Amino acid sequence: MNERYSHQFHAGNVGDVWKHTVLTSLVAALVRSGKPLHVVETHAGAGRYALGPTGEWTEGIGKLWASPPAAPAGVTRFLGLAPTSEGGKRLYPGSPQLTLALLGQGDRASYYELERDTCDELVTALAGDPRAEVHQGDGLAALPQLLRDAPADQELLVVIDPPYSLKEDWTTIPQALVAAHALRPQTRFLLWYALKSYTRPNAMLQALAKTELTGITLELITTPLELQKNRLNGSGVLLVNAPEEVVVEASAAAPVLGRLCATHAGRYTVRSVAWAEPWLR
Repeated sequence: MNERYSHQFHAGNVGDVWKHTVLTSLVAALVRSGKPLHVVETHAGAGRYALGPTGEWTEGIGKLWASPPAAPAGVTRFLGLAPTSEGGKRLYPGSPQLTLALLGQGDRASYYELERDTCDELVTALAGDPRAEVHQGDGLAALPQLLRDAPADQELLVVIDPPYSLKEDWTTIPQALVAAHALRPQTRFLLWYALKSYTRPNAMLQALAKTELTGITLELITTPLELQKNRLNGSGVLLVNAPEEVVVEASAAAPVLGRLCATHAGRYTVRSVAWAEPWLR
């Protein structure tokens, strides 16, 4: 997995659907709290994606568009924010557009994207929204200073959505999360990770359970792990300091999405792992 990651190729797949369902639940809950909210994304992408006639999206958002489910609130909210077309083209919104659709006028967002061309596309997609700042650079490297500067009474949500294109991402990314949490423990975090087997995710979660970090992971697998293929089998989100209502809402959404997006006769897996000191030590 050393090739350059393409948001365009993977846009709208089942990993995006799951991640964005949980993310929109989380952002909506924090907005309802009434506190000023600052959302930071470390790997923001292009902001929106034109979908081709075929692609991974047909196993994700395409299933929801074709057969809109009678769904719990989390899925319904997400679908309401994901328009099917614009100017005759099928489009899929990235997380920056989804987040901004939920933020209030007094909230703001900071988006980091390493690739210059992708960053330029993001600026265009956000159409000059005054609540959004776009930075071309390494979001994880910028995170420590951003956390130090954040007001103590501000709600801060950090979204970490790396490509996992390098094996070492499975160790350096969670280490960055732990370091960021130590700088500002009240910060909310969402970390997304890919699932093609349990080997690397389990190793990552076991390492995190030995730190001071506490959290809960919510995973959705729509292609059985024993049936390996080129496309994503599933994905997980690790939530730190998430409101309980978000966990409840996401847990209700998972089986609905699992049944709809399963690639083999309704076979899907939902897994949740939570830990807190000291019982997993």
